[in-house]
Amino acid sequence: MKKIFLIFAAIIFFAGCGNKIQSVPPLPGTLPEILSAPEKIDSDIYFDATVSMKGFTTLAAGNVYLTLPDLLVDMCGAMGETKFFSFGEQIHPLDRTNYRRLTAPEVYVEPITAVANVIDRADPNHLSIIVTDLFESESDWALVTQKLREKFFAAHSTVAVIGIRNSFKGEIFDVGLNAAKFNYNSFDDPNRYRPFYLLVLGRDDVIKNFLRKFNEKQILPNDTGYLLLAENLSETPADFSNFKLGDVENFFSDNTLGLDSRVKEFGLDNFSEAASFMISWEYRPPLGACPIDFSEVDTAVEIFSADEEWIPLEKNDVRVNLLKDERQSEIFLVKVSLTPEKSLAEGKLNFVRIKILPKENGLRLPAWVEEWSVNVDGSAKIFDGSKTLNLTRILGSLKDSIFSASRPALLQINFVVAP
Repeated sequence: MKKIFLIFAAIIFFAGCGNKIQSVPPLPGTLPEILSAPEKIDSDIYFDATVSMKGFTTLAAGNVYLTLPDLLVDMCGAMGETKFFSFGEQIHPLDRTNYRRLTAPEVYVEPITAVANVIDRADPNHLSIIVTDLFESESDWALVTQKLREKFFAAHSTVAVIGIRNSFKGEIFDVGLNAAKFNYNSFDDPNRYRPFYLLVLGRDDVIKNFLRKFNEKQILPNDTGYLLLAENLSETPADFSNFKLGDVENFFSDNTLGLDSRVKEFGLDNFSEAASFMISWEYRPPLGACPIDFSEVDTAVEIFSADEEWIPLEKNDVRVNLLKDERQSEIFLVKVSLTPEKSLAEGKLNFVRIKILPKENGLRLPAWVEEWSVNVDGSAKIFDGSKTLNLTRILGSLKDSIFSASRPALLQINFVVAP
């Protein structure tokens, strides 16, 4: 009986007729990267030193902000060199002794906020943390979003937002069409605390690791919200190192090639008969993950054939079904079905890439974002200082940016079919 091997691999060698050795061309695209948090990574920490941030330094009760510089030194210093900066329109380096001055009200005198300039300065190879109230002078948040999209999302990096509600006594600026200014005092009432935010930028594994450790070190009961915008939507890699193989039809499992644990080798009994396999996958959302509507997902299938290089095939009958395991809510079942003679080029190498991706309306902001957001029109006579102006729009624009630059995926399945 004729056999066809399905191989999940980047570069392999296999024996053909007459013991001829044939090489597999490098696969189009890439397999999911294997990343682990590095032992050493440098950190750059930028504090917004504009007048709108002064109010976070003035009250003692419920004040996480006053302990934040030391907390970041402890966390980031354990990973590598840590540098502090203050910024308004310009960026000012702080030495190892001056960073503690960030807890003093007199530091916060800058009249203009330019987060966009900080993103220009940020090193993608470092862990970058921007502490701000998300106010941008001239309301030019679109420029911030554009720069994050081009510099981080397009480079497959991750952006996280940590929001912390903190006691506040000070001024709030540029509210409503008339750019009104308000004096606001939260007193020691947690329901009146005002949020500030950490924008955390860098490698996916570094950011996820930072969020976990930051959450563990929170010692005050202040409300804290996390948002993670990443290309990889699961805590663990969604590949065969974590999949469990279930029912198979017209396939058999074969491990003679000694492949990477992320990939799987099958054999196929008949080129003209329908074939399928089932895998189970435990979805582990990382801290801050956007809630996913699993009824709003797309499947993307690409097939290539090659002798010496890969050429895309236009038609296929590959079908992918994503189902929830009714017995375990966190377990999902994925069934892949195809008829080889309708999908593959007979007698040639075939490469199949399958992605399951949420639609844009299937990836939602966490509930805390809407709860902390306030929209103000007109004269802004009614304004809630315990909330952030247009937070839903600001963070929604970041979510839209990762879709336009590097669409997030739930899982990716790659395999090669060899003649």
